[in-house]
Amino acid sequence: MKFRQYLTLTLILALCSGIIFGCASKPKKKLKTKGFTLLFRDKASAKDKFLVGSSIKSIQLVHPLKISEPDVRSHLESLVFQELSLLGKKKPVFIPQDVDRIARIITKALHHVPREKIIHYKLETTSGVTEGDIFASKKHIHWRLISINGMAFSARAYTGWGNANWKMLPQLGQRYHTVKRVMGTGSQENWIVAKLVPSQIKYGQKNYRLYSGGKVSSKKREDVLPTKNLDPALEEKFQLLKELSEKNLINEDEYKQKRKELLDNYL
Repeated sequence: MKFRQYLTLTLILALCSGIIFGCASKPKKKLKTKGFTLLFRDKASAKDKFLVGSSIKSIQLVHPLKISEPDVRSHLESLVFQELSLLGKKKPVFIPQDVDRIARIITKALHHVPREKIIHYKLETTSGVTEGDIFASKKHIHWRLISINGMAFSARAYTGWGNANWKMLPQLGQRYHTVKRVMGTGSQENWIVAKLVPSQIKYGQKNYRLYSGGKVSSKKREDVLPTKNLDPALEEKFQLLKELSEKNLINEDEYKQKRKELLDNYL
């Protein structure tokens, strides 16, 4: 009888111990400085907080990512959004002071992020919290925004007084992340996919300039587009034309003629 009581007590203690240790899961590693919090999240559980966008389970990550701080700064400076209110304007996601605060930390995080994890951050601004995810796939870096200056993203855009919603505006070397739907593909307007080697674009800059760590060659300068509201569809056509020329599928005269037609329509 005593043996049975002893065995029962032992099992209860073991069960309670398991519950306690099971609940006390290992905390996430978090880096926190004044007004900025950064942590690593599991790729499998990285779902959009507001049920917009798609899971990144199918994306093959290339972490850790060796990228320079100047390139990270160029990426941060190139991110632009537009408020969809009646008085909405185009604005940079990160103002210069914010870039100075977070560029080095994000660079170090990209250097050390584990293979199957992504970077999640929260930045406190004077207007509210800017929150999002950063991760890299082959030849691209992803910037998925959840909120900007306290304004949460919604898949259902609307325009009205005091109801500011927003969307990202792809710049040179950037595009929206696309997902497959029943009626075709759809663009995620809070999710920017950018080339790993960024275009050195600053908000309000008169001319786009391809980043090369120095001067822009004459050939690259020829392929630079002016800073009008950039149409992503036009950018894709321009890029395709350039690739056809580089692969010698069209000759130089055909390339220049078609390029002129695209720019004439654009301008």
